[in-house]
Amino acid sequence: MRKLIILAMAGAIFATQVGIGLAMFDGNPRQGRFLFREQCRPCHMEDATKEGAAGEYLGPDAKRQAEWEEVFGDIEALPCYDEWDLSEDELNHIGTYLHQGAADSPTPERCG
Repeated sequence: MRKLIILAMAGAIFATQVGIGLAMFDGNPRQGRFLFREQCRPCHMEDATKEGAAGEYLGPDAKRQAEWEEVFGDIEALPCYDEWDLSEDELNHIGTYLHQGAADSPTPERCG
């Protein structure tokens, strides 16, 4: 009986974590693409135009899906986080766009 209870609790925790992970990227990828190009691209492209830009390419295909999950799991740690004026929904849209276009996704996308 004790093993059954432990197994049930482990299953519930696993299901909750999977649900949270899936909910993280349930935004609108088209809107995310627009927001990414507007908010992120000026600093994160080879031809960055914004003063003080990182100058390094950082599009959807720059990371694998697991890496994007890690980035958005601790998004407040990003150096540019304080410069953004984005809602949680807008961040979710951007995350969805990046996750769906990641290097290991079925349809990798390069933001150009």
